[in-house]
Amino acid sequence: MKPAPWKTLLLVAAHLPRFLPYYVREMTLSNLRIARDAFRPRPRFKPGFVTISLAGYGPFQRWAAACLISMTPGTLSVDLPDASNALRVHALYLTDAEAVKTDLYRLLKKALGEPKKEEAV
Repeated sequence: MKPAPWKTLLLVAAHLPRFLPYYVREMTLSNLRIARDAFRPRPRFKPGFVTISLAGYGPFQRWAAACLISMTPGTLSVDLPDASNALRVHALYLTDAEAVKTDLYRLLKKALGEPKKEEAV
């Protein structure tokens, strides 16, 4: 059974007080890091792609996740297939793929809450 859209919005709104300070901090740090590296003679960019699972999140939450990740400097959501629970993300600093995934999952957890566990059939 699909939850009503207003219930999904209420769930997202419930996470805003905890999420907004975290997001503003991350945005500020990301902007400063990119600005610093953009003016270096040899920037430290190490671009690459990671794929993160969005299993347990609904369609609105997957869309919100893609938007939030794209709004953070240094990351860009590249592909969010309708039928898939995977999101492909381009990261400007990909020295450690697992660390990037951990940061992205932390962002999603603060913004959207824990994903629902898939029920066993």
